[in-house]
Formats: sequence, C-alpha cells, structure tokens
Amino acid sequence: MKRIATIGAVVTAFAVAPAVASAGNVTAQSKPQVKAQVVGVQIAKVQRAQAAISMQRHLVQVAQAKRFSLLFRAQGR
Repeated sequence: MKRIATIGAVVTAFAVAPAVASAGNVTAQSKPQVKAQVVGVQIAKVQRAQAAISMQRHLVQVAQAKRFSLLFRAQGR
C-alpha cells in the first residue's frame, strides 16, 4: 500500500511540476499566441486563395459574356 502511495505521489509531483515551473516562463505563455498567429496566417492564405479563385471566375465570366455579345452581333448582321 505504501508503494502505491509513493508511486502516486511521485507521478503527481511530475505532473504538477511542469505546470508550476512554466507559470513564470515567458516562452510557455507566448506559445498559444504563436499558434493563434499561425492559424490566422493560414486562414488569411485560404481567404486570399478563395479571392483569387473568385476573381478568376469573374474574369472568365466577363470574357464569356464578351464572346457571346460578339457572337450575337455577328449573327444579327
């Protein structure tokens, strides 16, 4: 029984020690912010890619509309 209690105390000490030790550590506190910035950059990249695709689709539609208008003008003559 003492052995189990001792092992439990050691495991608890090792589990609590990193949290207590990193409480004053600046790098440990800045990691979530860095992750948030990375996620924000990834989201921004996705949004730019989506905007580029939307712009490309728009330009294709404009080109098609121009072709159709030229086609209809040529048929009207």
